[in-house]
Amino acid sequence: MNIRLIPVALIIVAIASFKPLKLQKSAAIADKFLNDVGIANDPDVLFAEDFNGGIKNIIARYTEVKNGEGMSTDKNDVPEGSLSSALKITNRGRVNDGGHLYKQFKKSFDSVVYVRYYVKYPLSSKGYIHHESVWFGGYNPSTAYPSPKAGICDLGDKRISVAYEPANASAMDTYVYWGDMKPGARGQCYGNDMVNAATEESRLKWDKWMCVETMVKMNNPVSAYNGELKVWQDGKEVGHWGPNFPKGYWNIDSWINTPAGAPFKGFRWRTDEALKVNYLWIEFFDDTSPAGTSHHIKFANLVMAKKYIGPIRKS
Repeated sequence: MNIRLIPVALIIVAIASFKPLKLQKSAAIADKFLNDVGIANDPDVLFAEDFNGGIKNIIARYTEVKNGEGMSTDKNDVPEGSLSSALKITNRGRVNDGGHLYKQFKKSFDSVVYVRYYVKYPLSSKGYIHHESVWFGGYNPSTAYPSPKAGICDLGDKRISVAYEPANASAMDTYVYWGDMKPGARGQCYGNDMVNAATEESRLKWDKWMCVETMVKMNNPVSAYNGELKVWQDGKEVGHWGPNFPKGYWNIDSWINTPAGAPFKGFRWRTDEALKVNYLWIEFFDDTSPAGTSHHIKFANLVMAKKYIGPIRKS
């Protein structure tokens, strides 16, 4: 058997020219921060709320507060992997309809914005939920308080509101306002729902922490229908809508996703470049609790960023 020896010089050259493979960086911001610790310092993070420091300090970080006396923090009941506190908002039936924290950003955000947070819907609230989630979007002009103007259709470039919240007792769905939104059967404009599918990804999980993330890509130029909306629940994609995808059709004010339909046109979120993302609204609105009862909701680990955030890294 002949053995061909490789000259030592060739081996040296080969080693010198070898370039190690570069490990691909994770697309999720949270993957860089174990237990979310330090995530607020990431250059792509626009705002982060860990609900630490006590209610007084938490409230001070927001522009407008409703029912601050009904808010408390909980360090024992938090999402898996979280080292932060959770915010608990409690209502009193026929005394108040919940509470909220609203933040106006003096510097508006254009292009792409992601919002990720954890939420826990207690089973005791089943049948009483109205609007309970984190809304974000823009007002033109910017306001220091929430002003959704529910039911009004002719606001054009005055508002964008995006939320992902319980649609019924078993499923989550979007609740979206924008200039080109579709009116309901009575000609009024309430949030358009885009998911409309009882899938495992969009199932409402009572008494369990759920990770919700929503992305809005603003349309540029403002005349184009190239805006996008994307939703994840517990790190799994629930839906993605943009220019010429997915296929479906409008049923009054609900978009029905189906391969047999026509391509979604895309979002023209605004026709005025002055309308940008400039607010965040942590909302608990329960106006149906009877007298003598109270319900609550919990939020945790909220992050707003320019890139995909993803669930908390646990290890």
